[in-house]
Amino acid sequence: MTEKKWKIARIISYIVLIVYTLISLFPFLWAALVSFVPMNYVDENGITKGTDVMSWPPKIRVFEWPPKAFGAPLTFENYAKVFEVVPLYSRWFLNTVLYAGFITIGNILIGTLGGYAFARLRFPLKEVWFALFLGTMMVPAQVTMIPQYTLMVNWDLVNTYYGMVFPKLANIFGLFLMRQFFMNFPKEMEEAARIDGAGIGGTFFRIVLPNARPAVGALAIYTFLGAWNDFQWPLIITSQKEMYTLTLGLNFFKTSYYTFWQYMMAATIIMTIPMIIIFLSFQKQFVETGRAAAVKG
Repeated sequence: MTEKKWKIARIISYIVLIVYTLISLFPFLWAALVSFVPMNYVDENGITKGTDVMSWPPKIRVFEWPPKAFGAPLTFENYAKVFEVVPLYSRWFLNTVLYAGFITIGNILIGTLGGYAFARLRFPLKEVWFALFLGTMMVPAQVTMIPQYTLMVNWDLVNTYYGMVFPKLANIFGLFLMRQFFMNFPKEMEEAARIDGAGIGGTFFRIVLPNARPAVGALAIYTFLGAWNDFQWPLIITSQKEMYTLTLGLNFFKTSYYTFWQYMMAATIIMTIPMIIIFLSFQKQFVETGRAAAVKG
């Protein structure tokens, strides 16, 4: 391929990527814009009008003050109204933080300990057990819903934090991810620690685990985002409104005849902020894990 053709191909690829990025970002940008649009506004003639956020084009005017969209001045009042319209929203936010946080911590602990055991320790039928664990990844989640719910009912854990978190504390993907990382971890560092008198536990917590931060960061991102956005299990295990998570609570901004899009989008943006913070906090570790996997793979 000539240099001219190569440049043309790069330009086309960039155009395709830019278009794809804009299409992917459009729903988020629309949600962010609608979250600042009031339900009603007063026009230049002093007449109160309702805002039609489904109209197109949105008629965005950013060079006016206050900025306008859909004919209405943009405001932050929707974010305060979310907690007034649905008083339980703050409780749902706390429930989601606890749900995602404990599941992430549990998956990190069990994933790292189990992954290291399968990577380094010797015990009977190790490969058989690992193959059985991997085999469970092929079982659809819908198959285990009823047994898990029945177990929680028998243990009287329905509508409790224990019942929400306990079945999700371990994940085979986390076990597999950490095992693959520890398989590529230099054995020389562990041998040096044992020569200095460190046992298995000391070697793991003082030498191996601190150097596994990229893999742990990637596991934390995957687990936290999955738990934060989880809808199915909280829907099954909770029936009291006080125990709902944010994914369930968003439905309360919709009635049989009308959807409060402005409040729903504001609630959605509030729900999205922690995920962005978590991703940005662990982005470096996440990229390092991908780079290491590419080089060693």
